[in-house]
Amino acid sequence: MNNTSIGLVLSKNWLLLMLSIFCAMAIFAATNLFETTRVSHKQVQNITHLVDSEKVFSITDIIGQPNDSWQPLNHDLTTLEMSNSQHWFRFTLEDLSTAQIWLLEIDYPLLDEVKVWFVQHNEVLSEYAVGDTLAFSQRTIEHENFVFAIPNNAQPIVVYISTYTKGAMRLPLNIWQQNNYLERTSKNNLVMGGFFGLMLAMGLSNLFFFITTRSPIFLTYTGYVVCIALTLAAIQGLGYRYIWPNSPWLQQHAIGIFANLTLWLSIMFCDGLLNVNAFNTKLSRLLKSVAATFILGLIVSLFVPLPVFLTAFLAILCIAELIVLVVVIWLWLKGLRIAGYYALASAVLFFSGFALSLDALNIVEFNSPSYYLLMSGAAFETVLLALILAVSHNEQRQALINTQSELLNQERQAQHAQKDLLLLQENATEELEYKVQERTLELEIALRELSETNRELQEKNTLDALTGIRNRSYFDKKYQAEVRRSRREHTQLSVVMMDIDHFKKVNDQYGHLVGDQCIKSVAQVLQKALKRPSDDVCRYGGEEFSLILPSTDLEGALALVEKLRTEIEQTSIQADGVSVDITISAGIGSAIAELNQPENAILALADKQLYNAKNSGRNNVKGSQLSGVEQ
Repeated sequence: MNNTSIGLVLSKNWLLLMLSIFCAMAIFAATNLFETTRVSHKQVQNITHLVDSEKVFSITDIIGQPNDSWQPLNHDLTTLEMSNSQHWFRFTLEDLSTAQIWLLEIDYPLLDEVKVWFVQHNEVLSEYAVGDTLAFSQRTIEHENFVFAIPNNAQPIVVYISTYTKGAMRLPLNIWQQNNYLERTSKNNLVMGGFFGLMLAMGLSNLFFFITTRSPIFLTYTGYVVCIALTLAAIQGLGYRYIWPNSPWLQQHAIGIFANLTLWLSIMFCDGLLNVNAFNTKLSRLLKSVAATFILGLIVSLFVPLPVFLTAFLAILCIAELIVLVVVIWLWLKGLRIAGYYALASAVLFFSGFALSLDALNIVEFNSPSYYLLMSGAAFETVLLALILAVSHNEQRQALINTQSELLNQERQAQHAQKDLLLLQENATEELEYKVQERTLELEIALRELSETNRELQEKNTLDALTGIRNRSYFDKKYQAEVRRSRREHTQLSVVMMDIDHFKKVNDQYGHLVGDQCIKSVAQVLQKALKRPSDDVCRYGGEEFSLILPSTDLEGALALVEKLRTEIEQTSIQADGVSVDITISAGIGSAIAELNQPENAILALADKQLYNAKNSGRNNVKGSQLSGVEQ
């Protein structure tokens, strides 16, 4: 361990030592403060007690009860067992100076119903009704405890008190001079103000830490500090006085609600602060399960009396704190240093809370208020946990800085290596680019040649091998395209089907070579006669030819085909030493294609007209508009 680490450990240990001394002095000061003020008041003597199990007695009935109905109550035992009965108390106030203002105090703010009558000569001088089931505004003296003004009278005054509460009852009765009570209240308020001011400061500071760091552990700690402060405020009646004065329901259940929330947040804070899951996932799940029991306890506390809840809560608290303590000590033995500090903080609050629970259950009675001890324990734990949280956060931040520094060094090394790699990569890239350019150029040339070859091949695929004009495959595509254009542009389309007359006889008489020469000659005549680029002549099959004449009406098509027929008729074909005269027959179909017409309607009409021409003696041309009017 280096000198810096040793100095850091010593400084932290000194802080813990000073914190412990501070809290011990605070406990001593609070106890001494209470001891100096408790001698300035009187405790009520000679209290008698009567139980109204049916809850039917009125104050008139009680005043009329014979003396033998009242049982003496030991003034040292101002507690009664839990019951569902109405309890009546009676005592007499004597020797009170009329020069002073006197107050009667019930130093237990958790009673459900309290009614007080000051009676003299069987006549009621004044009466009061207070309790947790009534709104705080009904109290004549606004104080967290039940305080009543004693009528100023030189004669003895009989005091009757009727109480009812769900659970064990406490009735600490004190008589105060007003000046002494104000002095005692101011000192008590000083202690309370210091404690709740500390809790508020801790809560706000850690809330600000959460806002700036976005770390959930600070928010958990803030909730824990707020809940433990609200728990103590509920126990002392301060919550009912300042926070929820118009909610008797919340006053009756506040201890159960905030105490369970405190323990739940405490365990969740422990799990998060010590990062238990990183050491053992099963222990982390165990802590979360224990924390969940306090959420269940919160729900149960809404339906059971406070003493019953406190009994169960104390048992669960002991088990839960024992589990937490075992886990924390195990983590400490594993080398987690802050776990030892956490164990110290938890132990202080645990024993303080345990003492308060014993006092609330009337098992142990303390000379000073037990909540002073709990407040001191809570203050000690709150400050110590804040210190632990700060140390943990600082260690995490330092670890993060070290990690970032290491990562920065690694990044610098990586950058140097990357620079070297980039140089190599640049050289390799330049060489690769040169080779790629060469290969790209070669590929472009090859693709260009391939494209030209492909075009030539496509062109050859549309040409008839014998005649050199377009073939049937080309005709089918061209015809479909022109029909659609005619339909789209509403233009005339003429289709011509031609056939060499008696071609079989030519083949039979002169042979196929002469027949092929006849087909080639007819194709040449047809191809030369078409002048427009949009017109096409195709070999339809065998001795059949077809013409596609876009934007040509029937009259124009008839004139063109008749000219072709005449030219072929007048042409003698010389082939293989023989002269052959041939004629053709042609059929023309013409129309503007419509949507409701089949695409092959014009072609079918042309074919039909071709057969009409053959049936009419051949060597003639027949044409028809698709409407059926022939020319």
